[in-house]
Amino acid sequence: MIVWVFFIFALLYLFLMWKAGKIYPILHLFLFVYFIQYLFSTYLIYNVYDSLRFYMEINQENYFGYTVPAMVALFAGVFIFNKDVDIRKAISKIDPQQAVRLGYILIFISILFEFYPVSGLSSFTRYLKYSGAFCLLFANTRIHIFTIVGLYIYLLFEALSGGIFIDFFVLSTYLFFFIVLKYELSFPIRLSFILVAAPVLILVQSVKREYREATWGDGRKAGTELFTELARKKAEKEKDKSFYESEGTVRTVSRLTQGWHLGLTLKWVPTREPFSSGEELLTDITSSLLPRAIFKNKKLVGSQDKFFKYTGHILHNETSMTIGVLGDFYINFGWVGSMIALFVFGAFLSRFLYYFITRHVIPNPINIIWMPFLFNYLMRANNDFYMVFNCLLKGFVIFYVVMYMERKIWPRKKIVLNYAR
Repeated sequence: MIVWVFFIFALLYLFLMWKAGKIYPILHLFLFVYFIQYLFSTYLIYNVYDSLRFYMEINQENYFGYTVPAMVALFAGVFIFNKDVDIRKAISKIDPQQAVRLGYILIFISILFEFYPVSGLSSFTRYLKYSGAFCLLFANTRIHIFTIVGLYIYLLFEALSGGIFIDFFVLSTYLFFFIVLKYELSFPIRLSFILVAAPVLILVQSVKREYREATWGDGRKAGTELFTELARKKAEKEKDKSFYESEGTVRTVSRLTQGWHLGLTLKWVPTREPFSSGEELLTDITSSLLPRAIFKNKKLVGSQDKFFKYTGHILHNETSMTIGVLGDFYINFGWVGSMIALFVFGAFLSRFLYYFITRHVIPNPINIIWMPFLFNYLMRANNDFYMVFNCLLKGFVIFYVVMYMERKIWPRKKIVLNYAR
C-alpha cells in the first residue's frame, strides 16, 4: 500500500509541473497540498512513524473512511467543471509599463495598510506587496528584479524574526510558478523544484522548535546566524541517522499533517456534539458578507471556541487553530451530506476561477497576478471554510477597487486573443 501512496504523490507532482507549463496551476497546487496534508503525511504517521501515532485520535480505517471519499468528492467537483485556459499567449502580451505601475501601486497599498491597519482588511492587504512583486517580474528590467529580491529578503527576515515560515514557503512557491510562465522553463527544470524545496522545508522543520525556544524564550537575537548555528549542531548530532529517521523528516511529517485536527473532529462529532445542519456554514457566509457593525455575531477567524466545540480540545494561550475545510463540511452536513457539499464547493471554485481568467485575465493578462491572492487561504489546508470564503470575497472586492483606480488613472485598450481551452 505504501508504494501506491508514493506513486500517487509522484503522479500528482508530475501532473502539477506539467500543467505549470501553460497555465498558472492554482487548482492543481490545491490538490497536491491537500493530498500531502490530509492523506500522504497522515498515512506515514499511521504506518511508518510509530513515534507520531499518538497524534491520531481514531484508527486509520475510520479516518481514511471519511477522508478519501471526501477528497474524491471535492476534487471531482473541481476537475469535472474545470476548463484549463492556455495563457501563454496572454502572458506574452503583458505591457511592462502597466506591470510596473500596478506593481508599485500594490506595494504602496500594502505598506500603507501596515502603517495604518484597518480591522478585517490588513490581514489580506499585507500580501499585496508580493502580488506587486509578481507584477514586477514582467517588467523586464534588472532594477525591478532587485525590488523583488528585496521584498523576498524582507519576507525571509520576517520569518526569521517571528519563527513562522509558512508565508515564506507559500509565497516562494507562487513566485516559482510565475517564473515558470515568464521564462518558459522546461519540464525537467520544473520537476527539479522539489529537489530544492523539500530539503529547505526539512531543514527549517529540523531546527524550528529550538530556534523558537532560543528567540522567544531565551531572548537570543533572531537571524540567519542563529539559524545557521542551530542547523550545524543538528546536522552534527544526526550525521549517523538515515534520511527517514532524521528529526527533520519526522518533524516535517508531523507538521504537514492535518489528520490530528480532522481526527479529533470525527471522534467528537456527532458523539459529543451534534451536526450543525448547515448553521455553521450559513454563519460563515453571513460573517463574510456583512460588516461587524451590522452583524453583531460576526465570527472571529481561528476561534478557539469553535475548535473546542467540535473537537473537545482546549487550546492554550493565544493559539489559533481550525478544523479545516474537510472538517467544516463534516460538522455541517454529516458523512453523506458533506460529500455532496464538497463536490458543489469544488465545482464553485473551478467555475469561479474560469470566470476570473476569461473575464479578467485574457482581456488584461497582468491580472494573472491576482490568482494567488484570491486563493491564498485555500492553498493552506489548515484553514477552514470561513477563512477561505472570506479571503475569496474580500480579495475580489480589493481587486475591483484597485482595478477601478488604475483604469481611472491610466485608461487602456482591451487585448483580444484567441485562446485554447
